[in-house]
Amino acid sequence: MITYTWSISRLDCAPSENGLTNIVKVIHWGLTGVDENGVSSSMSNSYPLPSPSPEAFTDYSTLTEATVIGWLESNLDVGYIKSKLSNEIASQYNPPITSLPFPWIKAEEPVVTEEPVVVEEVAEEPVVTEEPVVVEEVAEEPVVTEEPTTTTLDNQ
Repeated sequence: MITYTWSISRLDCAPSENGLTNIVKVIHWGLTGVDENGVSSSMSNSYPLPSPSPEAFTDYSTLTEATVIGWLESNLDVGYIKSKLSNEIASQYNPPITSLPFPWIKAEEPVVTEEPVVVEEVAEEPVVTEEPVVVEEVAEEPVVTEEPTTTTLDNQ
């Protein structure tokens, strides 16, 4: 036996229309079927409602979940939906179509190779190289000293 449960996830409303306010325009619904073993299937969709006449209008603040589900049950093909869910539950027990591996391809045993060789990494000490120190040779300017000059008198 399958138990069916409705859920209403959202009501889309028009703020006002023909002097009425908060008019339900779209019902977002779900229907779930669960059998005695807990196997389930569900369907969800949305149903647009026609604009209500003032005589048939139900004020939004007085709506109940039962009222909204009643609208769905009087407008949807509930028998078809339940049949579809029932068939989906049955197919989980006995799938009508399955994919099998090709019979001409044999599953091969995985090839086992030798254990991989693990090479331990040895951390090397960093090699510090010193930059050669360049010493610039400064050429010294020759020191020029003036020799005392001697003046010779030729008129003696």
